[in-house]
Amino acid sequence: MELTTELIEELQSKINHFVIDQFYSTENLVEVITQTGSLTRQLFELIFETGIQQGSTVKAYYNNNKFNPHYSKAYFRVSFENLSDVFAFVGFKKTTGDPTWDMTESHAGLMLHEGKIYLSTANELGVSHTQQRTQISGVDLTKDMVIKIENNKLFTMPMPQVIPYFDTFRIISPDRIWTLKVTNNTSPAEDLNHYIMFFISNTTNNNRKMFVRHFMYAEEYAD
Repeated sequence: MELTTELIEELQSKINHFVIDQFYSTENLVEVITQTGSLTRQLFELIFETGIQQGSTVKAYYNNNKFNPHYSKAYFRVSFENLSDVFAFVGFKKTTGDPTWDMTESHAGLMLHEGKIYLSTANELGVSHTQQRTQISGVDLTKDMVIKIENNKLFTMPMPQVIPYFDTFRIISPDRIWTLKVTNNTSPAEDLNHYIMFFISNTTNNNRKMFVRHFMYAEEYAD
């Protein structure tokens, strides 16, 4: 097929690294869990749960820092059961330490804090370390969504929603188009390799869940 040939040529000649992970196997994921947190690994999905103890954390990251946000596109199919009383981060991070609300180490990712969603980026260039957080409106992350992070930009694409309907169900199918939500021009992540990280913590004594259904990454050559 012509399309198949074009795809092979694209991957061989224009793509430096290509990853698609639907969690058939998770041996490359390092997990760090505290208190009542838990991580359920199953086909096509990772389920992060804090449990009921306040301050519980669940973190997972790929054990290789091979991901550069400057030359790549990273796709995360992610949703949350509840957006309140939870802190979460999904994206690129320079080190494997826990992400924080005001972190200034190099990173680029989706951040959830006090019910609000942000694109957070930072770098440690120059004499001052700076972070930029831009709030994202018009996105409901309790619904299935694909997030695309491309350098200092964040895009979203809605996915079909399955909802109960009497004794059966109905499917709501939105237009599957990319929408540019925010661009962080002030403090983009540094041009170096990062880890890809998923993190969630609850801020009250309630269980909070994050669902990650797939991850895809494509990096073009720097030249």
